[in-house]
Amino acid sequence: MKHIKGFKSVLSDVFYRYNPDKIWYQCEKTGENLEVIYDYDLIRKTFTRESLANNRDFSIWRYAPMLPVKTLDHIPPLQIGWTPLYKSKKLAKELGLTGLMFKDDGRNPSASFKDRASAIALVRAIEDGAKIVTGASTGNAGSSMACLSASVGMPAVIFVPEKAPVAKIAQLLIFGAKVFAVKGTYDDAFDLCLKVSQEFGWVCRNTGYNPYTREGKKTCAFEICEQLGWKAPDRVFVSVGDGNIISGIWKGFKDLKELGFIDRLPKMFAVQSDESNAIYQAVKGCKLDNTAPINVCAVKATTVADSISVDIPRDGVMAVKAVIESGGDAVQVTDEEILDAIKSLGNKEGIFAEPAGAAAYAGVKKVTLLGDLGEDETVVAVITGNGLKDVANALKVAGEPVKIEPTLEDVKKYIQ
Repeated sequence: MKHIKGFKSVLSDVFYRYNPDKIWYQCEKTGENLEVIYDYDLIRKTFTRESLANNRDFSIWRYAPMLPVKTLDHIPPLQIGWTPLYKSKKLAKELGLTGLMFKDDGRNPSASFKDRASAIALVRAIEDGAKIVTGASTGNAGSSMACLSASVGMPAVIFVPEKAPVAKIAQLLIFGAKVFAVKGTYDDAFDLCLKVSQEFGWVCRNTGYNPYTREGKKTCAFEICEQLGWKAPDRVFVSVGDGNIISGIWKGFKDLKELGFIDRLPKMFAVQSDESNAIYQAVKGCKLDNTAPINVCAVKATTVADSISVDIPRDGVMAVKAVIESGGDAVQVTDEEILDAIKSLGNKEGIFAEPAGAAAYAGVKKVTLLGDLGEDETVVAVITGNGLKDVANALKVAGEPVKIEPTLEDVKKYIQ
């Protein structure tokens, strides 16, 4: 892969020319997470805004020259990416914003943003000759990996906490994955998955461990800018658990700036539940002392938003760096505000979001009410998953149907 220079250690920023044809997880010298580094001078010779304008492949693979894959021979047949970017009307009016938008990634094959990451991890696994892929998940990353793996005939083994939402468990099983429900937390499932993958030599998709997941997630930034006519938004709100989505999206914006596709970068806002707020605490700590090293401490996560319920953010440092480098901020919301956001998105915009997806809008609302958003700013909230992933929590705010007899007279009692 000539378009890849090598990898950078995310904490020390030390550059290593590892062979990009091999799957690398962590820096052999420091043990830190890795970041893929591209040869932008080579890429921009053939990959341009004009070449994209003539590309009719409306999926993440339209950006192949900026992805860590050798060829497109092994890509899944499912439609991944190029999800809609909706301009808000009702909620924008309520908040006094003219440029509020929703990027609805619940429209991906497994109804989750995570398909972007799984697609790249899967193709790299196939190119490396893998026989089995594995991963740990609260549900979305696992069902995504199982979904895409099924489409190409790759066996998948997924580890989830035993209390993962039943809809996500159903997806995993329907897609044919071998599922281990771990008696413990997501973090317990994550650690066990690492041990198993190392023991059996399976390719591990785990967030914040496999550097290629970040490369898939950055395609969201590519799409946002292209859908906005190659203009970067002013602010982007992203729900955050492990931190890999916000770090990936930030990398995507930086890639586009380096290539000359956009002329400025947005501010990134990390939205967390106050019941799972390790990134929030770390960002606020950095703002109090910008000379101190980034310190992401473990919390005891109990939020209803299972997709962002994380004790130890596995890509936490990169998430904090994304916020600080971009001039953005972190915002924490209550679980009640998240559930209310589910109802608002559904009632006012026709978007059914799971709790983690709705958290992004809850963050927008909170920052707006604090008076920190300009009326004319372009603000994008990334909806990371569909509400059918977690119907139980949606029903907490959905209300009840009107129960009637099967007669016209009974209907008329309730029609005003």
